[in-house]
Amino acid sequence: MTENFKVKLTKGTRTLVRVAAVVGAITVIAGGYTFYLNNIWKPNVKVLLVDFNKGYAELLFEGKKLILEGDAIVLLDGDWGIKFGTVLENNQLIYKSIILTKKGMLVDILKR
Repeated sequence: MTENFKVKLTKGTRTLVRVAAVVGAITVIAGGYTFYLNNIWKPNVKVLLVDFNKGYAELLFEGKKLILEGDAIVLLDGDWGIKFGTVLENNQLIYKSIILTKKGMLVDILKR
């Protein structure tokens, strides 16, 4: 009792299948790109000038010059930022390093 089973697709059904395939491919590509941005990519920041005593730094990110002053966080891209690493000595903040942050948490120390 083997019978040949053939499916006849109408023009509308074929179009719907093609659209679904394209949407699926776009979803897979977007998911891969999002994974890359969240888990692999890291911003490249170059420290041009830093004065820890004054809490001042000049940085270069994607060809743009950024100024970092005091206890501020400069947002770079997405969840990434950069700020001074500080310690509290004698009730006074002392700048010790420049740190790269993701979602406000330390990822890398760029300059000590």
